[in-house]
Amino acid sequence: MKTKTLLPLLAAMALSPVMAENWPNLVNALNVAPRVEGDRLTLPEVPDATVRFLGADYEQIILPDGRVQKPLTDTHVKVSFLVTRGEETVASRDYDVVVPGEVTPAADANPRPFVFPELLNWAGGKGAYTLASTVRLSGATPAMATQLAAELRDLAGRDTVVVSAGETADVTLSLCEDARLGKEGYTLEITADGGVKIAAATETGLFWGTRSLLQMVVSGKGSLPCGRALDIPRYQVRGFLLDVGRLPIPMSYLYDVVKYMAWFKMNDLHVHLNDNFIFLEDYVRAKRDPLKEAYSAFRLESKVVGANGQALTAPDLSYTKAEFQNFIAFAKSYGVNIIPEFDTPAHALAFTKVRPDLIYKSNNLRGAEMLDATNPATHDFVESVFDEYLLPQDGKPAVFSGCDVMHVGADEFHGDAEHYRAYAAWILDMVQKKGYTPRIWGSLNEKKGKTPVPGKGAQMNLWNGSWAKAWDSINQGFDVINTTDGALYIVPFAEYYRMDFNQPGIYTYWRVNEIAGQYVPSGHPQLIGGVFGIWNDMIDLRYVGYGSYDIWNMFTSSVDILAGKLWGADVPDVGYDAHMKRLPQVGKVPGINPYYLWPNGASYVCVPTTLPCKMGQPAMGPNYTLTMQVQLDAEPTPGQEQILLKSPEGVFYAAMKDGTIGFRRNDSIEFSFNCKLPVGKKVTLQLIGEPGRTQLLIDGVPCTDCSLPRFHNNKEGIINTFVLPLDEVGTSFNGKVYRLEVKHTTPAGPTPDPHRKKK
Repeated sequence: MKTKTLLPLLAAMALSPVMAENWPNLVNALNVAPRVEGDRLTLPEVPDATVRFLGADYEQIILPDGRVQKPLTDTHVKVSFLVTRGEETVASRDYDVVVPGEVTPAADANPRPFVFPELLNWAGGKGAYTLASTVRLSGATPAMATQLAAELRDLAGRDTVVVSAGETADVTLSLCEDARLGKEGYTLEITADGGVKIAAATETGLFWGTRSLLQMVVSGKGSLPCGRALDIPRYQVRGFLLDVGRLPIPMSYLYDVVKYMAWFKMNDLHVHLNDNFIFLEDYVRAKRDPLKEAYSAFRLESKVVGANGQALTAPDLSYTKAEFQNFIAFAKSYGVNIIPEFDTPAHALAFTKVRPDLIYKSNNLRGAEMLDATNPATHDFVESVFDEYLLPQDGKPAVFSGCDVMHVGADEFHGDAEHYRAYAAWILDMVQKKGYTPRIWGSLNEKKGKTPVPGKGAQMNLWNGSWAKAWDSINQGFDVINTTDGALYIVPFAEYYRMDFNQPGIYTYWRVNEIAGQYVPSGHPQLIGGVFGIWNDMIDLRYVGYGSYDIWNMFTSSVDILAGKLWGADVPDVGYDAHMKRLPQVGKVPGINPYYLWPNGASYVCVPTTLPCKMGQPAMGPNYTLTMQVQLDAEPTPGQEQILLKSPEGVFYAAMKDGTIGFRRNDSIEFSFNCKLPVGKKVTLQLIGEPGRTQLLIDGVPCTDCSLPRFHNNKEGIINTFVLPLDEVGTSFNGKVYRLEVKHTTPAGPTPDPHRKKK
């Protein structure tokens, strides 16, 4: 795994930039011993040149200074070298070497159990240890014990009793000193007479060990093969980006994202907290003012209000400071680091609406979203926003105090290169001085200039080879993260950037060290990982109604693929189809129900005697059929809503403010069926919910029209998925509900995407 350790050789590299493609016949044909002997890597020899060790993809096994720490079993490690001749330094390709392990597994030993990502080392024993109906757990922190107990009960039907240290236990978790483990590694030992022992140098390592244990419990149905494991990740950043700045995403959804990531040991959740409709030229060409009309959002509670009365905080959906602070702490308990991002000086329409006096002067059709990068007042304004979250306020800890990394955005600025470079240098320095590691979008090749932008101590997402090249960024001092757009971006319900259409290709061919056509050795100390992302470009004028429910499968279908390559080997041991067949062996992620599924064929009936009536049922996702006999007693008062069904997941309206029947999801998006309940007449409402489509019938007659009032969108084929709220009926209904019945027919699947059919 890479760390931020900078070797003395990197200082030399700064004076003599690494040339990635010189001397190919020399550096790609070094005489490297295929097996490491002794306690130090032997350097290859090159006449008239100096060879230095560059790095290993498993840095805990072959340390940055070339010393070797023995793994448990023989382990393949990729190593690379720097070759210096005269004033030129060249990086080699990867060389695969085997580091001998402590033990050689017996031929008849238990085979490696399947967990995902797969265990790095496994030395099988003989026999098995079967968990009893009540599992005795020792050594965990109270929070970890509570969580593991719930997960064992959920996944395997086991109860758990926490016992004191030293008592006999089925599962023992302990902290230890083992230099091979780093911050995230762990060891696991299973014996027939001693149960399961997981040890790690940190609580994060212990937590990853519990993920492997739980997967083994599921795949083995409670029977665990005896043996020993050593498991460490290759890369420190194993991530996912979610754009919540354009699409409102409920906080509860972010919690599920963290749980799902953690199941596969993905540890870096980049939350893109502000943005706007990207195609502002659509407004400009129509002679409409994007400052007044275009969608933008800043998702956090903020005290910032402009002189024009415009608040920075999004009016539709936002997270309070306390909510986000709690979320950061929750994610950390799951081993996941939250990377908050404020994107400036471009993609900043939420900022320019507050301070239109700070708009960058340009003729660019997207200019309304760009802050004036040259204006000191812009620096003051942006820093004041960052300070609201990076620094303690009113005697309280900083909102982002649980974060180590702060993303400063800084992508796609369509202004002068020197203006951009000066702004980037300023904002990186500003965040570093506040005690955070800054992360930035790569842009310095597109924005060439003389103004220096120091990269030391900063991280960079390499997202596009034209905007930033891998080797140039490394030589500028940045730690780099492969986030290549063509391979790793998803724009839901668009015809471009569809990683989710190419899962077999990514699984088979994608490599973290191949970045937009440039090859970087896997063990380069400045190559720290990879991130894939979901960007919600299709909002505002191009919005088709999709919500967080509809993109869940796009997220989940990519997590395991990236996890496997970032934690373990980049060349899978089985093909994609075989991987997909065996992946269910590790079970479903515990503690989440993102599709709000009830048991297949489940039903519920309510006959209210008074309104409102508390039902207390969990929300129900597609596929469902709701049947209600209702009567509206009087004409609704304009502007006043009448609620038939309500829960935290949404609201089903008998009358919206305009009097029509409709619903609001928990992402704040409202839909109208553009029809009304008759007054004084008992009718039967039928709501049929499917992934991507919700239909309303009144006395068997379909209401065929459904629209998005907020976005004035009456397109055919609108996506209007609705999770049915079943906590309370008749919350503010002026009428009678005679009977309610709901049936859940079949488990829901992904929302159909018309663009997939075109591929």
